[in-house]
Amino acid sequence: MPLIQYLTSADAIATAAAHFATLPRIGIDLEFDDMRHRYGRHLALIQIFDGKEAYLIDPLPLPDMAAGLEPLFAVLRDPAVAKVFHSCKSDILLLDEVFGVNCLNIVDTSVQFTLLAAEDNNISLGRLIQAELGFEVDKGEQKSNWLKRPLTEAQKEYAANDVLYLFELTDRLTARLAELGRSDWAAQENLALEAVRYGRDDPRPWSRNAAKYKISAQEMPIFRELYMLRDTIARQLDRPPYHVVSNDRLAELTRQPIETPLQLRTANGLHPELKRSPYAEQLLAIGTTDLEPDTPLAPEQRKFPFRRRLNGPAATRAEARETLLNTLKALLITDHGSTLANMVLSNRLIAEIIEQGAESALRPWQQQLLRESAERHNEDYGQIAEPF
Repeated sequence: MPLIQYLTSADAIATAAAHFATLPRIGIDLEFDDMRHRYGRHLALIQIFDGKEAYLIDPLPLPDMAAGLEPLFAVLRDPAVAKVFHSCKSDILLLDEVFGVNCLNIVDTSVQFTLLAAEDNNISLGRLIQAELGFEVDKGEQKSNWLKRPLTEAQKEYAANDVLYLFELTDRLTARLAELGRSDWAAQENLALEAVRYGRDDPRPWSRNAAKYKISAQEMPIFRELYMLRDTIARQLDRPPYHVVSNDRLAELTRQPIETPLQLRTANGLHPELKRSPYAEQLLAIGTTDLEPDTPLAPEQRKFPFRRRLNGPAATRAEARETLLNTLKALLITDHGSTLANMVLSNRLIAEIIEQGAESALRPWQQQLLRESAERHNEDYGQIAEPF
């Protein structure tokens, strides 16, 4: 195990960041808590590998986390330094959401592996290390509480392992992609990661909760109010929402609302705060009030599929585009196998191409594969190239 430097002060972080800024690349990973031990998403640790040493940067002791980490954030924004991640989307979303940091010059080993088309799913870092380097790393601390201090030695070793092998992995995967003539594919996919942003101001956050599938459309107003009440209490307590009421219990309360103080006193599965004023009164009001349905979303906020907005001749045209795309997907499977076919024409991409056209919805490498298969089998790529 290489030397691990554990940094807890702004001065030490600034010194390390000045070193990182001189390097062609760094390996990086983040540990954070996402509604597991506290409310919201909280950065807990940043791991950096410079090719020789692992740096564990602890942001929790910093009096001003954003200010103390700014020298490191400057490196993340610097396009001259490559940042090697594995499966980086959660990390870069957190950096954008919490700190407004847009990470540039990303190399993602998960993206690289996916483009080899060896498997049809994202591979974990542990499995990739085992497959490429031939040994296992301990992943036992994956679900530990990263906000708790002091960190254990096992946590520190686990965190360091998340970055120690990234250079070796990306070098191997880069060479394999070059052999297949897919280096430019990886460059296009990695460049697209720079545009990933955290989606703010969700108008209906309750609609993303899995418990909604256990209730009827008529019960949605009750579910909405219960969800928002739970969120208010969770935010106040700085606890994950499931500590207030579990998702399953939320669905049960929607189907059988609490309507009397006696029902509330004897109800199970509720945080004590829900049985105290003012939240007890709010909970009873939800169960005894005729609630208004959700107001219609503004047109720009509606996310239902493009096809559902069409009728008549327009719907017929869209159906013809979908039929052609499904034909092209079958031809891609014949030419390149199902893994690559799904990367070029997944169900999501087919829906986007119907509306936006392949030239807009697909990366250049995807367009090339699709165009070549169409030409090889005498299909008209031009029919789906342009926007609807």
